[in-house]
Amino acid sequence: MLGEGGFGTVYWGRTAAGSEIAVKRLKTMTAMAEMEFVVEVEVLGRVRHKNLLGLRGYFAGGDERLIIYDYMPNRSLLSHLHGHNAGEVLLNWQMRMRIALGSAEGIA
Repeated sequence: MLGEGGFGTVYWGRTAAGSEIAVKRLKTMTAMAEMEFVVEVEVLGRVRHKNLLGLRGYFAGGDERLIIYDYMPNRSLLSHLHGHNAGEVLLNWQMRMRIALGSAEGIA
C-alpha cells in the first residue's frame, strides 16, 4: 500500500513485463465515487504531459473500480510539497510554480 485518499487506496505493483505501476482501488461504490472514477479515467485518458501521471488502464466490474497509473517513484506529490515531517519541504516555490504552470499547460 502506497497511500490512502478520500475515495480509495493506492497500491504498488509490477506488470508481467516488469514495469512498475500504481493501482487505485475505490473504497466504496457511491454515486459520488463513480462520478470521480469516470472523470479521472476520462481526463487522464486524454491528457499526456510530463508532470501528470499516465493512465495505463482501468477496470469497472460489479462494485469494483480500479485505475492503473504509471508508478511515480520518490514518494507522492503531497510529500514533495509538504514533506513528511514539519520543516521538511522538498520543493521550493519556484519549482512548484514551474510544475503548476506545466500541468496547466498540459491540461489546456
